[in-house]
Amino acid sequence: MATRKLTKRGTRRRVQLLEVAYRLFAEQGYHRTTIADVCDALGVGKGVFYWYFESKEVLFVELLQGSLRALRRSQQMAIRGLSDPCERIEHGIRASIEFFRADPGFLALIRTAARYEEFSSYVQRGQQVIAADTAVHIKEGMEAGSIPPGDPALMAHGILGAIFHFVEVYFGTEAEASFRRPQLAEEAVAFCMHGILGAHNADQL
Repeated sequence: MATRKLTKRGTRRRVQLLEVAYRLFAEQGYHRTTIADVCDALGVGKGVFYWYFESKEVLFVELLQGSLRALRRSQQMAIRGLSDPCERIEHGIRASIEFFRADPGFLALIRTAARYEEFSSYVQRGQQVIAADTAVHIKEGMEAGSIPPGDPALMAHGILGAIFHFVEVYFGTEAEASFRRPQLAEEAVAFCMHGILGAHNADQL
């Protein structure tokens, strides 16, 4: 579908469709959410939907990619101005946990995408980008002598895997679930930094 030039009203309508679909996908899953559900929730006809989106799949992919980019932006904002690589890693971990806490629907989106072959590659690519960002900080820490020698990419994927596992275990799609373990961000930082620094250096954090 060719990109349409939208008016301000059209842009608002498109955003509304995205927001409603995001909520429904989080609550009902991908396959149980229909285009009719999205339109009914917004009080518009299917023609409105197809004016902005070619298909439900296209809409879902846009939501997924947008959420992964938002996660990366939150990490980048958290480390802005920090020169120490270890501090950047710590702040990035905290930002990631708090991103999931603030938006439990994102976890539901990731869960859904990971289950289906047509979407899982988008999650994998998003994770690879985030892991590559983290690997840069780890490599800088190794060069500075603050992180013991090792494989930066392996460590970065380990950190990312730990973050996703923690939020999977402790955060649910219900809003109140994300407040059941308020210390999770600090626990995740301690766990991950202990892993890349070793017991001796991590105790000095």
